[in-house]
Amino acid sequence: MIIDGHTKLLGIAGHPIAQVLTPTVLTGLFRHNAINALCVPFHVEPKDFSALLTGVRHMHSLLGVIATVPHKQAAAALADARLPRARQARAANVLRREPDGRWTADMLDGVGFINALTASGHSVADKRALVAGAGGVATAICFALAAAGAAEVALFDVDPTRAEDLAARIRADGGNARVATKDPAGYGLVVNATPLGMALDDPMSMDPARIDAGAIVADVVAKPAVTWFLHAAQARGCPIMPGAKMTQHQMAAMAEFYGFAGDFSPAALAAIGLA
Repeated sequence: MIIDGHTKLLGIAGHPIAQVLTPTVLTGLFRHNAINALCVPFHVEPKDFSALLTGVRHMHSLLGVIATVPHKQAAAALADARLPRARQARAANVLRREPDGRWTADMLDGVGFINALTASGHSVADKRALVAGAGGVATAICFALAAAGAAEVALFDVDPTRAEDLAARIRADGGNARVATKDPAGYGLVVNATPLGMALDDPMSMDPARIDAGAIVADVVAKPAVTWFLHAAQARGCPIMPGAKMTQHQMAAMAEFYGFAGDFSPAALAAIGLA
């Protein structure tokens, strides 16, 4: 890859940031499609995220900023314009810098999650789903599950008020949602949508021994590739979906949002050894 004065940049902001796979995945796809662009990590603490957006909004070689933990809700709040999914979730994982320096926000995590499940041969229609978390990614996943026909979206969070607010918003949007305990027994789909699992000594968000054998178990944590939670679920005979799959299956939507032409499909990732 030749980096020159025409190279376009995409940043990905997070705290922490070392765990993200998106710079490798997107830059690999840029090379695959002969696009002169790079995706680079920005390690930014929450208190500095607003300053980051203010500081780079007039940087013409920057196409935008991808937001990861813990910036997704701030990304939506700070955007000048929010597309429907970002308004619905009150969170965003992509910000596009418009020519006048304004920020447009969208939320693609739910798209990636449902696309990854579908590609793995799983349907959420008529399934009871339990989701751990009520932050940005959890919110996007819960709304996407309801839209995809889940019979029920049950959720829990360390902050019960935040969980109840999310459940109420899903119900107001026509979905069947409620606040639940963290006992995963009885659900056909179980999702860890919290950051727990990034560190090897993290506690698990729920007890995998209580998951029904055969239930689909998903994790949003992308690194390690298979978390302890997923290992434990797999040992119970459950099909699993690692967090990297959600990232991979939103690349095409991300490319469309930022205006890239080319093949950003999981097949393209497989062709370059990144699937």
